[in-house]
Amino acid sequence: MRQPRPALPGEINYDWFDRFTLAHLAIGCVYGGLGLQWWWMAALAIGWEWLENPMKAYLPWMFPHASKDTLRNSLGDCLAVASGWALMRWLM
Repeated sequence: MRQPRPALPGEINYDWFDRFTLAHLAIGCVYGGLGLQWWWMAALAIGWEWLENPMKAYLPWMFPHASKDTLRNSLGDCLAVASGWALMRWLM
């Protein structure tokens, strides 16, 4: 299987948070606003992160930065989704 090149320090997809963190937070807000249960939110967030790197290998044109996410970036993305979900659940 082809692999996207790993993200390097200072690049998108490397650190805990990057400019796509806000997009993940917004997705979490949508999930919370739709009333998804926490386990659905977690399954969708983790599932996306699990599929994202293989998708970057085979469909790089779909991603503005097709480098491979680091583990810390994937965890940060999942935390952002969970935070957006929790915020919306709290507000509702």
